[in-house]
Amino acid sequence: MKKTDIVVIGAGIAGLTAAIYLKRGNADFVVLENSLPGGLLNKLHKVENYPGIPNTTGSDILISLMEQVRNLGIEIKYGSVQTILKEEGGFEVVTDQDSYDAKAVIVATGRKIQGVTIKGEKEFVGRGVSYCATCDGNFFKGADVAVVGNNDIVLEESLYLANLVNKLYLCVPAEELEGTPSLLIKVKEKENIEVILNSNVEEIVGDDVGVSAIRVNGKDLPVWGVFPFVGTKSSDEFLFNLKPETDQFGVKVNEEMMSNVAGLYFAGDITSKKLKQLVTAANDGAIAATEAMKFVH
Repeated sequence: MKKTDIVVIGAGIAGLTAAIYLKRGNADFVVLENSLPGGLLNKLHKVENYPGIPNTTGSDILISLMEQVRNLGIEIKYGSVQTILKEEGGFEVVTDQDSYDAKAVIVATGRKIQGVTIKGEKEFVGRGVSYCATCDGNFFKGADVAVVGNNDIVLEESLYLANLVNKLYLCVPAEELEGTPSLLIKVKEKENIEVILNSNVEEIVGDDVGVSAIRVNGKDLPVWGVFPFVGTKSSDEFLFNLKPETDQFGVKVNEEMMSNVAGLYFAGDITSKKLKQLVTAANDGAIAATEAMKFVH
């Protein structure tokens, strides 16, 4: 077993920001990643709301971020975290490659796409299919779009989009629209939101340009964009032993980014918050790293 003060799980913008702060703070830490560094940065084709960089891409931000990480001498170790065990004085982080004995853990694994659930979804990612309304909603101003799903996240995303688009089809794969009562009332009050219950979303239709329609219950609805939220989930399966407190938006943390488990911090999209953006993920990573360093000393 390898010993370290802090283990950072996930090399997206939250995890890498945490690593930068840890390195500059001369901390003893390890960064673990199970696939490609960058997380959702690899899927963001256009970014127009990142401070100081008005028009860029997720890939460009990632290239700059990785250059900064390399220049600081930060090494990313690859391995899939299997479980985290609480021990006296810290944690044991078990991967498929090694085990790490740490005093604190920062989990920054974000949200992942559970799997393509709609025919045509994969083909049109970045060309009309998006998983983040606040990231990409601006590209659909005045257009017709569809949102697929049935929970509070879906309601929040739909309300945000409704202020930008011409018409929004809310495709609910159930007999009843579910969510917090206050959000349900707001959705029902929006004149440009049409709720379609018992939706069988069969296919996302388009051409070389992008999405042109969504096929629901055998009928094609003309749309420019589709936001499927039926296949996203937090990447937190390895936390089953620790059972951090959660709600429908993610893991609940305090202002120091610590969960109800002492020494267990969270940063980025895995946390319970309504605004899941690159800038808020970076903010979380900076806070989590700073507070984790205080915790271990």
